[in-house]
Amino acid sequence: MKRISIILCSLVFLGFSAIAEMPEQDEIESYELANFMTKLTQVSKPLVTDKYIIFTASSEARFTGIVFDFENYSKIHAFQKHNIRDIDDNITSSVMFHILKRPRDLTEISYRLIIDGLWTYDPNNPDKIYDSSSGITLSHVNIGSTLPVITNTNPSTGTKFIYNGKPGETVRLGGTFTNWDSWIYELEETKPGFYELELPLPRGKYYYNYYIGLNAITDRTNPDKAYTEDGRKASVITIQ
Repeated sequence: MKRISIILCSLVFLGFSAIAEMPEQDEIESYELANFMTKLTQVSKPLVTDKYIIFTASSEARFTGIVFDFENYSKIHAFQKHNIRDIDDNITSSVMFHILKRPRDLTEISYRLIIDGLWTYDPNNPDKIYDSSSGITLSHVNIGSTLPVITNTNPSTGTKFIYNGKPGETVRLGGTFTNWDSWIYELEETKPGFYELELPLPRGKYYYNYYIGLNAITDRTNPDKAYTEDGRKASVITIQ
């Protein structure tokens, strides 16, 4: 932790040349981002979802950035501005925000903000850690459990879909790979309440749900979820 103050000072002397251009914001699907924006109405403590962590800050500053411990505080991510409008489309207020895709193997993160050139902890987050060796207060977020890993997603060996529920059910699978026809594939109950199906899916990104009767059920073991263009909530899997 002694390196924190040295790294932060170095970034300032570099004139913020290490500021990231936020490619991770561009990787968020447009409908996911639109869904976040409808809920982003005021500054608050970090919001942890099953896929992202959303940080907010006041829009009064000219520049707000954030650095994370898992990146050794070496990369500044600039906040973006979200304008809140009334029913007549007039801007009523604004909120600065940064959306971080949850690191898969971490249960907690520490971070600092830079507001108009001044390093500080997050004033909207009551969870803080004081590092006595460096004399720096860090903001802290307890994420919870690590993200589960979906197994067997190799295109050469097949993708295994697993559903855990009540025994004796008929569980089907539908998704973009079936044009959302849920009557093509039925999972096999390999043991009471444990259903499996393996498909030879090629590389790509797919949206899917399980189906019991006419009810669509997202995959509870998969934290990656999104809304499709036609408005349905679905689980997401990427085969690389």
